[in-house]
Amino acid sequence: MKYKSLKSMNTDVFNLIVLSRDGIVFEDSVSSISSYNATGRFDVLAQHANFISLINKEIIVRDKNQKETKFEITNALIKVIQNNVKIYLGIDWFTNVNKQGTLS
Repeated sequence: MKYKSLKSMNTDVFNLIVLSRDGIVFEDSVSSISSYNATGRFDVLAQHANFISLINKEIIVRDKNQKETKFEITNALIKVIQNNVKIYLGIDWFTNVNKQGTLS
């Protein structure tokens, strides 16, 4: 998979795409995002290490001028790879393991 290069080559921003089952909800170059995962609140900045996490509660997006856009969410998956971030909304995951060791 090829990743889009930043048009301005500005190392203070990164590409963000927020997707739902209906299509693209948000797409732009941003300076940071904040959200929550199982260990608490976290931030993603430009040049962040690659990672994947399940997220919940909200996504706060800050543009190049630090203007905030908030998305209230229930469940989502965030994928950070090479200064490109994709967030997939509406991801359901299991939170309980039953006595047999299987997810329920």
